Amino acid sequence: MPQIEIVSTSLPGSVRLAMLAPDLQPDQRPALWDRHVESYEAVFEPLTNALAREAIAALGLRSGMRCLDVAAGAGGAALMAARLGAAVVAIDGSAAMVRRIRERASAEGLPVEALAADAAGLDFADASFDTALSVLGIVLFPDPLGALREMARVVAPGGRIALVTWTEPERYELVGRLMGAIATVGRPLAPMSAPPAQLRFREEAEFRALFQDAGLPVERIFRLEAPLRAPSARWLADRLTFAPGLAGLVSSQSDRASAVLDRFVQDLERDRGPGEVSLHAVASLGVARKQE
Repeated sequence: MPQIEIVSTSLPGSVRLAMLAPDLQPDQRPALWDRHVESYEAVFEPLTNALAREAIAALGLRSGMRCLDVAAGAGGAALMAARLGAAVVAIDGSAAMVRRIRERASAEGLPVEALAADAAGLDFADASFDTALSVLGIVLFPDPLGALREMARVVAPGGRIALVTWTEPERYELVGRLMGAIATVGRPLAPMSAPPAQLRFREEAEFRALFQDAGLPVERIFRLEAPLRAPSARWLADRLTFAPGLAGLVSSQSDRASAVLDRFVQDLERDRGPGEVSLHAVASLGVARKQE
């Protein structure tokens, strides 16, 4: 792959985030994702891949381009970009996620370099990449604006940057059904001290302002719909803790957790039957181009 110049050395993202913000929400703690690699890849990555396909298409990614994937998870988007012939660097704060990206890229012989890194202080020279993306990743950061400015710094003038974030949370069916099961048979939930971090940019005006504050003119914001599919309701319930926040939500039910998951299955099978299930989700894709 083309040489990417690394200009400094920093602490791993999980260590730096822990130092900067001890009160982060579970999904904002990279080290916690180490426990969820397998279930995340099995359950959630097919959904993120559907969103990533749209982001990659909007970037105009072509063979030979240098692409940076920020908060890459288990590598779904990075691998997709590499299959198109791009030279990809994928960064994530979770060491286990990074190892999984390396395993998958090696198995396919794809040009993906995976690094444990902090997006708020990227160790790459200016204009190292032709394009960059982050699918449901950068929006979780304590300082998403700082991370986006870093992405803009390392992308060459004229290059595109694409971000995917959640929107219309009331239509994220997975969480809605889980919350319904908790309301029916579970323990009452304590009031949240702050809204979930991943919903900070659910409104288009807020999402657009994130790009503008980073000095990136927005080309377009797309509304995306995609399903989260599972072989059965029970299969999904057995793997529902595929993210730290969901794991914490289920564990908060203590001795009622099994009853909550059983109710989740019963309600889903009642509405969708005993076979494959498909749960709706809505996201926003924002694309900006760095000024020449």
